[in-house]
Amino acid sequence: MIYTDEQLVELYKKGDANAFNEIYQRYKNTVRYFARNLFLLGADFEDLIQEGMLGLIKAVNLFKKEESSFKTFATLCIKSSLYTAVKKYSGFKFFPLNNSESYDVLDKLGFYGQTPEEIALLKESGNELSKYLNEDLSKNEMEILNLYLCGYSYLEIANKTGKNVKSIDNALQRVRKKIASRSAICHI
Repeated sequence: MIYTDEQLVELYKKGDANAFNEIYQRYKNTVRYFARNLFLLGADFEDLIQEGMLGLIKAVNLFKKEESSFKTFATLCIKSSLYTAVKKYSGFKFFPLNNSESYDVLDKLGFYGQTPEEIALLKESGNELSKYLNEDLSKNEMEILNLYLCGYSYLEIANKTGKNVKSIDNALQRVRKKIASRSAICHI
């Protein structure tokens, strides 16, 4: 027999563990869908999936069929759990952990084996470039650059911003030219 989501929740609340397994199977792709567009600093995609699943568990335990459909309530709980996790772990409390670098990353960036003074000068140059970008790039260029640096393809950026792929390419070309001209002037 095929149960509705609401019936499965009722069965789970009565002690049927298999009912939750069925709910999990039905909603695991929903969790993945909402998690795929988020970034949790210092964590990986599976950590986001776990946060989303905590939202699903919350939905199952708190659902009241008189108030809404389970699908609506579960979606709300999953999104809320994901956004709360991103906000929580992006906060000031986790700043030192989120902004630290492993030895592997330092080695790839060429920092490993350098003196602290050399590392400080490189970071200062990076901070100078960052300041310049915030001042001289338009809001649109900055948004597109951030998405590009997060690893999104031109097509994904176009879908996220509602622009066409050509305008994304043009914006990134303008950014490259601005960075190149600034580098030539400041020797960054």
